[in-house]
Amino acid sequence: MMDAVMPIQGKVATWLELAVAPDWRRERCKIQVHAVGPRDGTCYAISMDGRWLCVGSGELTVFHGLSAALHFLKLMRIEDFEPGEPTGMPVVGTGNHYCMCADEDQGLIPCNCTNRRCATH
Repeated sequence: MMDAVMPIQGKVATWLELAVAPDWRRERCKIQVHAVGPRDGTCYAISMDGRWLCVGSGELTVFHGLSAALHFLKLMRIEDFEPGEPTGMPVVGTGNHYCMCADEDQGLIPCNCTNRRCATH
């Protein structure tokens, strides 16, 4: 199990890497969607070949709701993925995360899980 409790260090996967990866490379990647936090089924993180998906600044990308995570993968043209092990992360919204949720129009927007300002709450 990957440990996302500590700040993300070492090799990570970024949105840009995932977006510009050639189709042949993405077809060989192992993409997994992981439940995050004590509220299993509420927030999710994505890994690419065992590396956490992070924003360019190194913050772990967390999706509020499975639909937000799946929408992100759809935007990246990724159809082959599988469920991953839960992250073991105790808290979402501690400052080491970049949280996204789906808005009313089914787009993705940044949200603040600490203040529970997601459109899906």
